[in-house]
Amino acid sequence: MSRLLQILTLILLCPGMAAAQEKTLAIGVASGFPPYQFTADGRPAGFDVDVAGAVAARLGMEARFVQGDWDSVVSMLRIGRIDIIAGMEVNEFRLAYFDFTAPYSRRHDAVFVPANSTASGVEDLFGRIITGDRHSYVELLWRKEGILSRIRVTQTKTKEEAMRLLAAGKTAAAIMPLEVGRYLARESGTDVKVLTVPDPGSDVAIALRKDQPRLREDMDAALADMRAGGKLDALARKWFSPPAPDGPARP
Repeated sequence: MSRLLQILTLILLCPGMAAAQEKTLAIGVASGFPPYQFTADGRPAGFDVDVAGAVAARLGMEARFVQGDWDSVVSMLRIGRIDIIAGMEVNEFRLAYFDFTAPYSRRHDAVFVPANSTASGVEDLFGRIITGDRHSYVELLWRKEGILSRIRVTQTKTKEEAMRLLAAGKTAAAIMPLEVGRYLARESGTDVKVLTVPDPGSDVAIALRKDQPRLREDMDAALADMRAGGKLDALARKWFSPPAPDGPARP
C-alpha cells in the first residue's frame, strides 16, 4: 500500500483526526513587545494575544501560539509553518507579501524623555544618544526633515532595555509605541513624559498568507462581531488603561 493510500485510509477510518487538525490555528506572536505581545509566567500574553485567541474561539478553533523574535515569526508565516501573525502593523512593504484582516487597533510611535528632562522639543536632543528601532516612523521622519544626522539613534534588543537606559540617565530619550512606553514606565516605576507624538498612527491587523481568502473572511466576521459586542474595547481597557489612583496596577 502506498504512503498516500495509507494516509487516505486513515482519514476515512478516523474522520475526526482531520477535523481536529483543521480546528487548530497556529498563531505567531513576538516575545518582547508589552503590552501587545510578550511572555508572562512562561506563556504568551498581551493585547494582540487576547484578540487572536478570541478570534480563534469565535471560529471554533483551538489557538496554538508560536512565540519567538519578530523576524523568525514573520519567516514562519512566509513558509507556512504558522497560519497567522497577531498584531502586525500594515504598510505598503508588507502588503506585497501578506494579506490582512480589517484593522482592529492603531499604534503611534512616541518620543519619551525622563519626567525631569528639560527638553521641550526635538532640537534639544541634538548631539545626544537616544534609542529607537531601525526604520521606525520617527527615524524616517527625522531623516526626511534632515535632522537625523544630528541625533545619535541606537538600537536595543528589547524595549525593556531601552526603558532601563532612559531611567538610568544613559540615554536622553527613547522612541517606542505610545502604549509600550506607558506600560513599561508604569511596570518599572519610571517617571517619564512624552516629548512628542509625530506619528499619525499605523493600522494593526492580523496577517496571513495571500492563499487564505476564506480564513481572512471568517476572521473579519469574528472581528466585526467583537467590535459590535464591545469585546475589542474591553481588551483595550484591560491592557492600555492607566491604573486607578487608589487601585492596583493593571498587568
